[in-house]
Amino acid sequence: MIKIRSYSKNFKEHAVLTDINIDIREGENTVLIGASGSGKTTLVRSINGMVVPDSGEVYVGNERIQFKNKKALRNKRKHIGMIYQHFNLVERTTALHNVLTGALGRLDTGMDLFRSSLGFFEKKDKEKACEMLSFVKIEDKQDKRVDKLSGGEKQRVAIARALMQEPKVMLADEPTANLDPETSKNIIKLLMKINREKGVTLVAVLHDVETARNYFDRVIALRGGKVYFDGKTRDLKDSCVREIYGMEKAN
Repeated sequence: MIKIRSYSKNFKEHAVLTDINIDIREGENTVLIGASGSGKTTLVRSINGMVVPDSGEVYVGNERIQFKNKKALRNKRKHIGMIYQHFNLVERTTALHNVLTGALGRLDTGMDLFRSSLGFFEKKDKEKACEMLSFVKIEDKQDKRVDKLSGGEKQRVAIARALMQEPKVMLADEPTANLDPETSKNIIKLLMKINREKGVTLVAVLHDVETARNYFDRVIALRGGKVYFDGKTRDLKDSCVREIYGMEKAN
């Protein structure tokens, strides 16, 4: 499903990632961990073309991402959902409207896209948006403005929006960073439900090592811009975690 080959990325004179090679199978759930600055976010954002590598290639669904071809990149992003730690919602509109905007990613250029961009969505899109809000258990908030929602509710709206794209891959960049522990656990459980019930390939960036161990099947750890560990979460030993984070105490 996802292949990363000889991937390297520098920001100015700083090497963020060096010669990364990773294969992620269809339907797999994978978590990226590592100290701040280890390249986790850079790597996950390269999978949907938001970050362009200096060298190397990224494949999704056996097709190479053409980072400089806007049309090809748009087509590839149609089925790649993205969830952010800061939610990236339109705060002054309703939960339902935010979810509906997820439909834009599936539309080609033309009248459908034009109408939808102005807020005129078809009945089938509205029905699907309500269905997605129900799936993430926030259907009772569909008419509420996003800026009146809690952090956990906002993230559920963001997840429902991503589901509107009918994604084959779901990327989550620190989706629980701004949430309390109990809410964080519920959001991770929801992502696992999507992975399990919808067969969506899940790649998440997390700082909480114990959450990674408790919920994910596979962990990839970055250290110094390179893959330091890649294996089953049950094989991630405390001594390895200490090495990944240097002298920092693991969460």
